[in-house]
Amino acid sequence: MAVFPLPTALVRLPTALGLAAAILSVAAPVQAADDDAAGDPSQEEIEAWLDARAVTDTRDTGSSVDDAPPPPPAYRGIVIEMTTGALGHIGTMSEVSPGGPWIRLASGYEVWDWFMPFAEGDIFFSDTHFANPPPEPRAYVGFGFGAGLRFTIRPADRFGMYLQASGGFARVKQDALRVYGFPDSDQLNLYYGGMLGFEWYMKNPHYAIAATGGVRNFGATFERVRSTEPALGWMGGLSLRYAFATR
Repeated sequence: MAVFPLPTALVRLPTALGLAAAILSVAAPVQAADDDAAGDPSQEEIEAWLDARAVTDTRDTGSSVDDAPPPPPAYRGIVIEMTTGALGHIGTMSEVSPGGPWIRLASGYEVWDWFMPFAEGDIFFSDTHFANPPPEPRAYVGFGFGAGLRFTIRPADRFGMYLQASGGFARVKQDALRVYGFPDSDQLNLYYGGMLGFEWYMKNPHYAIAATGGVRNFGATFERVRSTEPALGWMGGLSLRYAFATR
């Protein structure tokens, strides 16, 4: 039987495969170690990364909402104003009645930021304990209603001054003053007067507060029989204003 010799390459194949397996068995742990070293950060690297994340961002991102300027005061719109204070008398009525609480409500429309027509109504309270008895002192309530014009100047965005003139009708509800020589006090009689005010406009453009005061001639309501003194009254108080529109 003839025997054929194997090619030299086939004879050497097992040896080559064994050598390759040995090389791979040594290279695999080395590569894994290199991968571990490259993929897992050290403790120092982790701490440095955390410190960097904790640093506050100091970049300029522009103005914040809180830094934005407040809106301008309210001009040119419907205005409602309430005033609380005191009303007193000058002349013969000051010998009968002391000053007492006074409440005024007004509503107007600012056609321009310097001009406003308005309607007003007010109520006031007092008594007759300054007069000599008899009779015994009596309390009374007075009220009035009318209309007027207001002129305002604003030297600053948040500050204004106004002067207003108004006229209307007023009366005392009871006949408490008749016995003291005021026969027409409980009837509607013409009044007219003026007031000066100083306004401060809040950051909210709808609101403002004011200090105000003035003089009013009450005419026949507080005119005393056989007296030539004018029937004057003084008013003063604090006002809260609300405007429904902004400029």
